Amino acid sequence: MNLHPTRIPKLLRLAKGRDCVRCGNNEGTTVAAHYQGQRSHSYGKGRGIKPHDAMAAHLCYRCHAEADSSGLGNCPEDHSRRFLLLIITTQMNLFIEGRITARDYAQAFLLKLCRNTAELMECGEPELHDIACRLAECWDSGEIAIASQGAMVSSFVGVGS
Repeated sequence: MNLHPTRIPKLLRLAKGRDCVRCGNNEGTTVAAHYQGQRSHSYGKGRGIKPHDAMAAHLCYRCHAEADSSGLGNCPEDHSRRFLLLIITTQMNLFIEGRITARDYAQAFLLKLCRNTAELMECGEPELHDIACRLAECWDSGEIAIASQGAMVSSFVGVGS
């Protein structure tokens, strides 16, 4: 499964002013950090081309530097697994906060992920790759989009706000 390097500027702008999904810091340095790792080319990365914008996690300057230097894990697969988990968590947070909306399959898929975070944390790298690709495909199909207003959805998601 290979993604095209789709650009979603509004999604990238949602990182501004947010807490880092990895360490929780909010020092004003959080950006949408694109995936770097063993599967970069599967996500649309090429020479001078960043991966699909849905393949980005909200990371502060320090965590972003670690992620770009493959410092999230002790081997390439572990680094990839941890980065993918941060990407998926970023999308789940945006969904719970009502910053992105989902319909049809994407809504059911995101609701399931939000309700089963403990299971998600136990997934291996191949499963996380599949989940992240499905989310990116939902962006491409229009089933996930930027919300016009931020409305908390945690009440019907069944997770804490």
